[in-house]
Amino acid sequence: MRVTMFRSFLRRVYQSFQIIRLEFIYRLFGIEGVAHALRRFRDPLPALRRYGAHIGPNTKIYPGVTIHGARGDFANLQIGSHVRIVRDCLLDITDRIELQDYSIVSFRCSLITHHNIYRSPLADLGYHPAQAPIVIGRGAVLFTGVTVLMGVNIGECAIVAAGAVVKSDVPSWTLVGGVPAKVIKQLRSPS
Repeated sequence: MRVTMFRSFLRRVYQSFQIIRLEFIYRLFGIEGVAHALRRFRDPLPALRRYGAHIGPNTKIYPGVTIHGARGDFANLQIGSHVRIVRDCLLDITDRIELQDYSIVSFRCSLITHHNIYRSPLADLGYHPAQAPIVIGRGAVLFTGVTVLMGVNIGECAIVAAGAVVKSDVPSWTLVGGVPAKVIKQLRSPS
């Protein structure tokens, strides 16, 4: 009992130290500095919430998640309850990313909400910057190495196979895979 209480106390002290450290980083480098520092946090949830992300209860974000494209805060990150985001994922929050309840984002997934070619000669040909939100539906699962591009809605309880590149909407209760992702089969709904 005492060991558990002591570990809990140490965890709270450690989290307080991390928040103080983040405040210092924020004052020096802004939100980009905070986003960079979060990769090394054992539990990034308190810091994400502190800087504007909306995250429901019982959600777990593992260490090593990269937050990119924050503009002043993390308000474009909206995560429901019981969501899992596993290690080495990239979340581009230039536009809104919404992960609804019970969704899972596995290892090395990338959610990209914008593209910008900066000063490339292609800009003269009409390839201009663009951005659009991404919505991952309730209970949807993205397996390892999935890339979801801007403007995509993944439906409720959809499964995206490992390594897929999703560039268009995914219907609810379907399994998709490939590059670009295509429907492989319809899943059975419990109703």
